[in-house]
Amino acid sequence: MTGKKSGFLGLFNQNYHRNNVVFLHCVIHQDALCKSALNMKPVFDAVVKLVNTIRSRGLTHRQFQDFLQSVQSEYSDVLYYTKVRWLSAGCVFERVWQLKDDIVSFFHEKQCSAECEMLEDTEWLSDFACFTDLLCHMNNLNVKMQGKNQFIDDIWAHLKAFKLKLNLFTGQLAKNDLSHFSRLNSIPSVNEEKLKNYEDGLKKLHFEFECRFQDFSAMQTELDIFTMPFNVNCEAVKSDLN
Repeated sequence: MTGKKSGFLGLFNQNYHRNNVVFLHCVIHQDALCKSALNMKPVFDAVVKLVNTIRSRGLTHRQFQDFLQSVQSEYSDVLYYTKVRWLSAGCVFERVWQLKDDIVSFFHEKQCSAECEMLEDTEWLSDFACFTDLLCHMNNLNVKMQGKNQFIDDIWAHLKAFKLKLNLFTGQLAKNDLSHFSRLNSIPSVNEEKLKNYEDGLKKLHFEFECRFQDFSAMQTELDIFTMPFNVNCEAVKSDLN
């Protein structure tokens, strides 16, 4: 609908040149799409496969639920991944992380340790921990932008704050500081090469946010007039906004 060439946006601009109309895509959807900048497919596929292994087989699923009940786990089940739900990936990752020890014990008890061998691999586990931390941070941002009584400047403030957080996270990883990556911090001795890869991933994620939300940056002055009218340089404001 808002395609730049054949969508409404393109047709509108073709017929009304030099218009001042601002087109913005669904902000929350754009936020959810930003995670495509992360190279998490191998980990993601393994987690989804593990969840499907547990839940798609009726007997295994019931046995797993009974096992969790027997060990008095805080959770009663793993979560299915649903592509159309933007928060789903983060929720699935977080639940598997919380239950990883129970999942390993369950499959060992069934003598099917091959199903969960990646959960005993420190290298894979560090990637899983990092992505889980990141997805949880992104889910928190997504939730903040939802709800009633939020103006566009409120949403933009959340986005700017998150971009600053990404810069902070990048700097901290460069110093081996995992303060904001609690799950990754629980992995013993994450090697420097891994941390460098995570640092590069954060930079790519930040760049993705910059690209997807560049329309907001372009209208920063207009937003400032609305949110902080007394702090705006009047001489820099367009004449039609005075």
